[in-house]
Amino acid sequence: MADPIEIPIIKTPAPVGKLVKTLADFLKASERWHKKHARRQGGMLADLWYRGVNQHFDGQAPGVYRPSFTKRAESIVSNDSIEGKRLRLERDAISQFRSAGAAFLEGYSKAQIYFIAQHFGMPTRLLDWSTNPLAGLYFACDGEDGKDGFVYMMDAKYVIPENAEVRPHKPLYRAVMTMRHALVEYAIGTSLWNTVDRDILPHILPVRPDIIPGRIGQQSSVFTLHMHRAASLENDTMSTICIDGGSKAAIRDELHRLNINQFTTYYDLDHLSKEIRSGWGI
Repeated sequence: MADPIEIPIIKTPAPVGKLVKTLADFLKASERWHKKHARRQGGMLADLWYRGVNQHFDGQAPGVYRPSFTKRAESIVSNDSIEGKRLRLERDAISQFRSAGAAFLEGYSKAQIYFIAQHFGMPTRLLDWSTNPLAGLYFACDGEDGKDGFVYMMDAKYVIPENAEVRPHKPLYRAVMTMRHALVEYAIGTSLWNTVDRDILPHILPVRPDIIPGRIGQQSSVFTLHMHRAASLENDTMSTICIDGGSKAAIRDELHRLNINQFTTYYDLDHLSKEIRSGWGI
């Protein structure tokens, strides 16, 4: 990865406890963490978030900060810093997505278009999480068998640092934001060629999109939005569970019995076909 000082990552600790080899092991491990961090009377929508991955890194970063995107940005001829070049490449790519995909995006707001771009694989500043621990477990097991998977867990509210400010002397409250929050709209607008306001203090923001039928609803999707020029952070509620690589297939079978599979996770015809073929061995 590029210089970590220039990359707004969420730092992730090394795994603790025993390797998870069964669904029951995972439920016990996540339950201990949930009891420690869950808040009473927190409302209907959970602020405890999960992210399943197939490789452990010391920090989690979205597509705009991945090595391949950074390498391409470095080749841009300009006097900008590498962060400025990343922003330029992101703006150009998202502009092409909006222009060429206009027939499919009519009527959508800028924020909605940005989330749709993430949904369809465009590099953005959004990092996927879920409020469903079993979704996190599914993604940790949905990779190469024999290679350990990992589930990260955090209270998303604490992505916002204590005493954070939007502008000098204007506090930024610790809360999960909607996609219509003014700071979220500003951050996304920056990626869509809006002028960068140097008086706004950048942060990594916890964002809950509108819950609509489809993949976002099926996966209980939520996101962190890593603003341009934001700093890395540590979340004291963060914990890591390691999933035994040799047990992935067995855990996927257990999840399948709970109706958690490719189709119910992605909820499209492509993954329906894959799940049917897998079920029949064809």
